[in-house]
Amino acid sequence: MNLRVFMILVFTCFVTLLFALEISPNLIYQIESAKYQFSYELYVKNDIPYESKVTVEVIDFITDGRSYSFDEPDYKYSLRNHVSVNEKEIILAVNEQKPVKLEFNVPQNFPGATGVFALRISQESTTGGKVQIRLNYIVPFFIRFTVVPIFQSVKIKDISVRDLSLEPDDEYGNYGSLITLEIENNGNIGLIPKGSILVSARELKTTIAEVPIDSFDLVVFPEKRTYYTFYIPCTLPSGTLDINLSGKSYGLDFSTNASKKIENKNNLMIVKTEPQLVIFNDKNKNTVYSLTISNLSFIKDSIIPIVNSDELSFIPKKSIIYPYRTTSFNVRTSTKDFGFSGDRIYEIKFQAESSTTLRNVQPAYVVLRGKTINALLEGHLESSQFGSSLVVSNEGNCVVQFDVMYGNQKLNSESLVIFPGQTLTIDFGTVINKNQLQVKYGPYGENTTNSLEDF
Repeated sequence: MNLRVFMILVFTCFVTLLFALEISPNLIYQIESAKYQFSYELYVKNDIPYESKVTVEVIDFITDGRSYSFDEPDYKYSLRNHVSVNEKEIILAVNEQKPVKLEFNVPQNFPGATGVFALRISQESTTGGKVQIRLNYIVPFFIRFTVVPIFQSVKIKDISVRDLSLEPDDEYGNYGSLITLEIENNGNIGLIPKGSILVSARELKTTIAEVPIDSFDLVVFPEKRTYYTFYIPCTLPSGTLDINLSGKSYGLDFSTNASKKIENKNNLMIVKTEPQLVIFNDKNKNTVYSLTISNLSFIKDSIIPIVNSDELSFIPKKSIIYPYRTTSFNVRTSTKDFGFSGDRIYEIKFQAESSTTLRNVQPAYVVLRGKTINALLEGHLESSQFGSSLVVSNEGNCVVQFDVMYGNQKLNSESLVIFPGQTLTIDFGTVINKNQLQVKYGPYGENTTNSLEDF
């Protein structure tokens, strides 16, 4: 049996900036003011174990979703020339916190209901004449002048689609679609919406996906355009694609629609299965588990579950699955004697009844767990001047779940899973101290009572 990673997780490591500059209360600011002359304070704290010099500079800040600009002298909604800092250079001792006071002196004829700028905050620490660390932070500000009436005008100018099954992407993988909207804001206020994007197929008369948008996911500056790209796990059918972007921005409702004719040459039927792992043991051998199969494509067909074991059976034997909908199968085992050792692992495969090629992008496994199991992980840390990687191997006879700890901080949001005989490499992206590294693990579905500390 080809044992693959059955749960694909994005392992985001936060080790890189364990020591940095703490900026509070926020890293992005939305401020409302009924005045053009006022002051505002934020705070900087030195979390580096050395004295630090912090410099603060007021700059422009504009993005079109693809690149950033910090120098826009002719942008009429910029507040760069109307904001000053009380101290442009601050010396901070270890763990010391000081305020940064901003003075706003905006002319009465400022044209925008929103004004924008950013602070470039630089941190440098030097000991013995040698620079220990140098960091830069960009802190954006969006100032809403409540005395100025809002003129809101938002329009989707263009739609582009990329089928990842045909054109894979390093970040998003090899299935689903990337949709890019070109959005134009002709109003006098920034668009910082909380709402959703509805993606529909007109000929199929069905909703394909609804993508939530929260504040700062999408920002369109006044009298600017932004390219907003989002991912959906579905392939798109040929025909008319309808997009609706709606929600609230600065308390006002908005909605804009656009359509585009697309042609898709991808005839794959793409499905995914949940849950990804079902375990039968002596205690739950009479349990019936339900598997949900989601159709991520525009193809309608009947699908049939297949497993290489006479001890497992499914009800129903086959099921029709409609475009962008789900169906389910119940799975049970006829095994009564679990006196064996270790896990017996079986992959559940699905076959389309027609000649359609089917691909399951999130395969499921059934495990028959014997009464005697041995959860055993081995690991070592590989380090270079560019970073550290943790190599973990499952040397036991059962599926293992594990968590990676650094100090007292859990680095993975969900437990990682590794099959017997499998090896996983986790790249931290920076050099870490192996003495603070710990892996807690145990049999999948049970408590992680074991610990791996010697690297």
